[in-house]
Amino acid sequence: MLRSQEKKWMLCVLIISSIIWPQISFSQQVLEVDEINFKHTDTKTFDEAQLKDATGLSKNNLFSRKLVEGDIQKLKKFYFDNGFFDAAVDTTIQINDEDEEASVTFIVTERKRYKIDSIQIGGIENVPQETLAKIQKIKTVSPGDFYNKTLLLQQQNEILDTLQNNGYMNARLKLDSGTIITRINPNAVVKLQINLEGTDSIYHFGTTEINIKDNVYGLRTEYPREEIVYREGEIYSKNRKLDSERNMAKIPSISSAKLNPISVTGDRVNFSADIILNKKNELTPFIKGANYENRFYLGAGIRYLNRYFLSQNQTLMLELEEDFHSTDINRTEFSATITKPHFIRRNMIFINRLSIGFNNVENYKNYFLANLTTLNYFIAPYTFYNNAYVDLNEELIWIKYDTIATGRQTQFNSFIGLTLEHDNTNNLLAPSRGFHHSILAGVAGLIPRIAIGILGKNVFYSQFFKTYTLNKFYFPLAEKDNMVFAANIKIGDIIEYGKGENLVPVQPVFKFFSGGSSSLRGWNAKENGILDNKQEGGTFLFEGSFEVRKKLFPSSEGFLKNLSAAFFIDYGNVWETHKDFRFSQIALAVGFGPRYDLFVGPIRIDLGFRLYDPSAPDGKKWLFDDFKNIFKEKFAFQFGIGQAF
Repeated sequence: MLRSQEKKWMLCVLIISSIIWPQISFSQQVLEVDEINFKHTDTKTFDEAQLKDATGLSKNNLFSRKLVEGDIQKLKKFYFDNGFFDAAVDTTIQINDEDEEASVTFIVTERKRYKIDSIQIGGIENVPQETLAKIQKIKTVSPGDFYNKTLLLQQQNEILDTLQNNGYMNARLKLDSGTIITRINPNAVVKLQINLEGTDSIYHFGTTEINIKDNVYGLRTEYPREEIVYREGEIYSKNRKLDSERNMAKIPSISSAKLNPISVTGDRVNFSADIILNKKNELTPFIKGANYENRFYLGAGIRYLNRYFLSQNQTLMLELEEDFHSTDINRTEFSATITKPHFIRRNMIFINRLSIGFNNVENYKNYFLANLTTLNYFIAPYTFYNNAYVDLNEELIWIKYDTIATGRQTQFNSFIGLTLEHDNTNNLLAPSRGFHHSILAGVAGLIPRIAIGILGKNVFYSQFFKTYTLNKFYFPLAEKDNMVFAANIKIGDIIEYGKGENLVPVQPVFKFFSGGSSSLRGWNAKENGILDNKQEGGTFLFEGSFEVRKKLFPSSEGFLKNLSAAFFIDYGNVWETHKDFRFSQIALAVGFGPRYDLFVGPIRIDLGFRLYDPSAPDGKKWLFDDFKNIFKEKFAFQFGIGQAF
């Protein structure tokens, strides 16, 4: 009887073990994610890249059931935030024991996408009609649009900004019922109710105290006070408060400035400007990448910065740098730059840069003493042209040519130019949206012509008019700017004028060149052009590019996260004069290359091919006309820091 009972227990243990043991061994097995797929049972609204961005699981991650379950909830939230309130998400998982990999497929049923039926705003009953009219113009989301949480939040913020810029300092969403979404299922629509509070009182600016923390350098309070754009008694405006903070932070000696309300007297709000100062002196090494005459130079040096130079409102910067292209092509420069923000007026900056240095180029060497004076005037954020620059450049050059015929020459060149600029791009180093436009008009030779009697007859100079325009466009092609289309076009012209024994042709430093890492990338620097001597450049430029930039692994958390790639088409050329321009002589280059984002900007490598070379002999103008020589005569390798444009 006992043996029969023991046999029953042993059988139960074997059955339970057969069920539990595979689960234990599976839970202990370490698997990598091999594939992530998405299957749609009805409609498909979003592409796979958008869905992967919404999840945390990525290829080569360690597989985890908890991570998959978390991603199911993330996908449900993603669909919910885009109006698919009834969407369902499930998964199937395939295990490859041999390769120790797991493949995950998310099964999505979207169902109906809800539209907005109506939008009601509560809490603005006592707001003046003038402010109500501004709120009614906000149409980020409107009835008939698909529900989108991001756009709804943007609309709410725009409404609050409008109120806070018209005196309602305490305007905010109600904590318990700020946004109410009512679904009407048969019609797949939602009614939105936005409830506000803090709209019962209009406030005005009161007094402002200046509070400088650890004022060891004795910064005078009138400097930051002059940067406050509002006046006591004005209706409160959030934007004018922020503008005042930004203006104060532009003072070189100030690290940060924050305007905090400290008391309310009636309808007036009193503020304290809490200011933190910068260090007075700073000595730092630096590295840089720069283009001179279309060549890429890698530079390094040391920089000294004095933020309290002679005045508490200007800086002195001393730089010693060496820029290297090759052993035969390099430059050394020492410069001293004085910067005075808020020069005469709050929106003007004065910069003066004095430099001395040495240039080593292919067929000549020169020593130079130069001075560049720049006056920058910020016009307004709402006008087309936001900035204006006036530049006065004077340069005394001692040139030693390698050819015996020309020998040595002393030149004194000057150039005065006006540049107007419009820029609404979203990023300085790697923009993904927006438009940049600038136009330059200037004249060279006025100052040398006046000073030639003092300098002597053996000093030469150039006289010319110069115009140049640069236009850059950026459009995101996918969510979160993972793919960007970029384009640019630049046109420049130089027209020489005047006669005289001291006049020399316009010098290469002012001319245009074609080919190089930021030009037509199928040619090396200064190798393209409808010119007798391409190394000396031309006076008419027509050039541009189209480029598609893509982040390769946007969901990755490691090294691959900063890796991207680009495909480009470059077009254009440079001619002796604008009279020589021909459409048939426009060169074409195509190519691709990887980029890697670092703190100095994207490190860029481009492989460029000469798709069409108008200077090549007949029968060899197109890329595949001479296939065997593609990597000999029709190929260039480019390196750069920062995007090509």
